[in-house]
Amino acid sequence: MASHITLTPAQEAFEHHFEVMVPLILAEWPQLIEDNLLATEGDLDLAVAYISGETDRTQTLTRRHLDELASLIEVEPPASSNGSRKAVISGVSSALKSTVLEATETLKVDKSSIDNLLDDLESRTENLIQELKAEMLPELEKRARGNLGQSLLIALGIGFVLGLILGGKRG
Repeated sequence: MASHITLTPAQEAFEHHFEVMVPLILAEWPQLIEDNLLATEGDLDLAVAYISGETDRTQTLTRRHLDELASLIEVEPPASSNGSRKAVISGVSSALKSTVLEATETLKVDKSSIDNLLDDLESRTENLIQELKAEMLPELEKRARGNLGQSLLIALGIGFVLGLILGGKRG
């Protein structure tokens, strides 16, 4: 009785892209031996068992890592004709160009809006400084003049402490 083994889509994809994945796998796990990896002949289960045995990682983690590496591989369009490949490439190229142009326009708009925002913040800051000078400074000056003795003692204390810190030792 002959048994027919069906491969899952992940196993088929791994087997189909195995030659492209070998350098990625070896770059990810440099302790692997290329000949031993090639001996798995693209069998996902054998490759997972080999890699997890050499790296002391679980097979589940190894399988997930291989899935991530497989996602890095650029999948080719169906091998129907050269014309359709060129059409796909031209479509992707034009989409990429339009995306770059949109991004460039967005940057130009963003640059001008950033300049406007900075100008607005600068004018608000200037207004706040003017308000501080107009309202707070006279009040602080009035308090300092009213408590002249206390203000002088505070200034002398601060000067003394700074002199000790910055003056260093004489000797």
